[in-house]
Amino acid sequence: MSGLTFGLALDLGSDRPLPPQLQTAEQFLSRAAEAGLESVWLGESYHSSPRSFHLPSPLISLSHLAALTPLQLGTGVLLARTYDPARLAVEAALVDQISAGRLTLGIGLGAPALRGTFGGPDQPGGAAIDRLLTSLRRPVVPPHYRPTGPKLLVGGQGDAAARRAARSADGYYAATNYSDRLLRSQCANYQGHLTEGQPATITVNRLCLIAEDSAEAHHQAEQTFKNIRSYYTNAGLWNIGATTDDPEPWLVGTPKEVSKHLEQYREWGVTHVQLRLLPTDAPHNATRTLDLLADR
Repeated sequence: MSGLTFGLALDLGSDRPLPPQLQTAEQFLSRAAEAGLESVWLGESYHSSPRSFHLPSPLISLSHLAALTPLQLGTGVLLARTYDPARLAVEAALVDQISAGRLTLGIGLGAPALRGTFGGPDQPGGAAIDRLLTSLRRPVVPPHYRPTGPKLLVGGQGDAAARRAARSADGYYAATNYSDRLLRSQCANYQGHLTEGQPATITVNRLCLIAEDSAEAHHQAEQTFKNIRSYYTNAGLWNIGATTDDPEPWLVGTPKEVSKHLEQYREWGVTHVQLRLLPTDAPHNATRTLDLLADR
């Protein structure tokens, strides 16, 4: 696993009160820092009924977490279709100030149904995300904590996303539900668009569960990740880009098996792995996974 940096992809849901979730998160963030993880990330979703993961407006929750942990903060990912670019630039600068420069913004387009909602741009996808990236690079008042502002990562399934990540941002972000096949292809696409000498940053979000016994790890994973996998599967969005015999897009198994999987990611060019452990649903499994990862 040499050369990889690890973070925690934290799930906060709308199906239960937020205060106890944040209390659990605070305890788990301390354990994650002790285990050597360097960052915490929040995703973003908009649902018509309560769900167990991803709240709207992750910058609000990250500004709260900034006071609870010294870890780096990230969004995985903000949905460009839901934001007025000028307003997001100011709000991101504020969180960058609150966190003393610890913020990274992962940005994706979001579902077509979100187009023009919440004051976001009513434009085709490419134009919307380009406008947002341009706005986030401009000076604002109050200014960013760092002169260059937060680092920007771009997510997406196609070559256009990989090209934007290389040309208009600071790196590429691959989602939980992307197959390993798609991840490998996008790593190559992104690296192909880099200019000579340009540093590469490739972040992947992965469900993760480690146990001493391989069969037990997979049994626990089937239970722990059942709801989240069903959510993606029902939407036709699980293991995107996979063929029939491809494995699940997660890090599950013994420490040796997961280390081998991570080494493969490193060879493809991955630099950062955000571990999605779902501590609010299965804190014991998540803590044990962190212990085994730290030992490794």
